Amino acid sequence: MRINVYSQEMTSEINTVEKVSNTGLTYSAVQIMLHSSPMLHHPPQDDDRSAVTFWLPKSPERREEIARAFEDMAAKVRAARPETGLD
Repeated sequence: MRINVYSQEMTSEINTVEKVSNTGLTYSAVQIMLHSSPMLHHPPQDDDRSAVTFWLPKSPERREEIARAFEDMAAKVRAARPETGLD
């Protein structure tokens, strides 16, 4: 699966999420919030804004691997050609 998020949709808002499943297990995630239409309401109990959510693995080793991948992505963002992309 490929997900495209355009620069105009991105925000700097990053959230952590925890959900308890019907089996009693708690799952954790990090998400980057996307720009939403001003017509949408954002009540705290039902946040219907768009986001990209990354559900995290259980093991510390895999979590560290994912953290390093995000750090590598940040380095690539900083190193990308300045004249590309849109604001």
